[in-house]
Amino acid sequence: MKYGAGLLSFGPLMILNQCGPKPHITTDRTIRRVLCDLHAHIMMNQWNRQTPLGRQYPFLETVAREMFNLFKIDFEHCHQAGVDVICATYFNVFDEWLSMPTDPNPEAPFHTHRMMDQLEAELNGKSAAYARLAKNGAELAAMVQMSKADPEWRTAVVHAIEGGHALGGDLSALASFADRGVAIIAISHFFNKGIASAPNSFPFFPDVGARWPNQGLSEFGRDVVIEMERLGMIVDVTHCSTTAVEDVLKIARRPLVASHVGAYTLSDHPLSVIDEHLQEISSRGGMIGIIMDPYLVSNYLSHAESGKEGTLRDAVRAIRYVYKVCGRKHVGIGSDASGYVSPAKDMRHVSEIGRLRSKLIEEFGEQSIVDDILANNAIDFLTTNWGRQG
Repeated sequence: MKYGAGLLSFGPLMILNQCGPKPHITTDRTIRRVLCDLHAHIMMNQWNRQTPLGRQYPFLETVAREMFNLFKIDFEHCHQAGVDVICATYFNVFDEWLSMPTDPNPEAPFHTHRMMDQLEAELNGKSAAYARLAKNGAELAAMVQMSKADPEWRTAVVHAIEGGHALGGDLSALASFADRGVAIIAISHFFNKGIASAPNSFPFFPDVGARWPNQGLSEFGRDVVIEMERLGMIVDVTHCSTTAVEDVLKIARRPLVASHVGAYTLSDHPLSVIDEHLQEISSRGGMIGIIMDPYLVSNYLSHAESGKEGTLRDAVRAIRYVYKVCGRKHVGIGSDASGYVSPAKDMRHVSEIGRLRSKLIEEFGEQSIVDDILANNAIDFLTTNWGRQG
């Protein structure tokens, strides 16, 4: 058996994970707004299983899921917790890292639409009782106005894409995504795919053969930003190098989002955003979503130390800092749940958002501020800026 030894050694870990504690969910329907998550990978595991590599070597998907994808999110528990909006972000680890036959891959748009098909089938099937897709800003605005006491209330789901490689080098693919209801696209990701330079945020996956990070936006990248704005989609500068963010700011005419980041002053990581850019994005009406990985919002020496010591206090500290730098209306949450990030010890599932709420109320002392940070700011940003204008 080709993978027999690995499966035997891996078996106990799988059992431990499957028998782990269930989410600690606090359901309080008197809280009108609970969470608008600007960035979460709610069906990552299902998508990975359907890649050519995942089908050929299912063991790889199992290892990825059980060993590394430990910060959870699912429709049922989010609905139970009263989560308002989830930006369901499409990224397929096997397609981007391991099985992309050409770069750019002309099949990439097809793969992304296939992931959307899977999510929409889930929402029309077994998760129909918990969540519903919002196809544009107007639909989202109507959904979040519903009372959570209404039996027809559902968590709103919004299409988002992580990585401009999903275009396959074809600018016209943007129109098909816009027609499908994609609200946000992060134009870069782990590697430079000919759109925008990416920071070396994961040094164990070096961007071999790519141009230096000070390239910034390519000519094609400039076209992507301009066309996204024309189509009413929101440009996400997460995973862009500092130079690329600077280039985007030079040509962007509509508000931007950094959907799942830390502040560089507090977290000396390439994925973090410098104060100058935090201020510029917010001054233009943009949003900063704080990622919920203690390692990426603080300065732990290693992932191992973060795993032992990281708690929600790290996220609260980052939120407080961005609140101070950008103002009350420009900070939100982009958990990156199920995106291979490490959870805080005291919040391992997005539906445990009540724990973060309690910490934030302790920090700010005012529930209305916390409501804005967790949900209102991001909802207002999406409903105002998603869609064609004029």
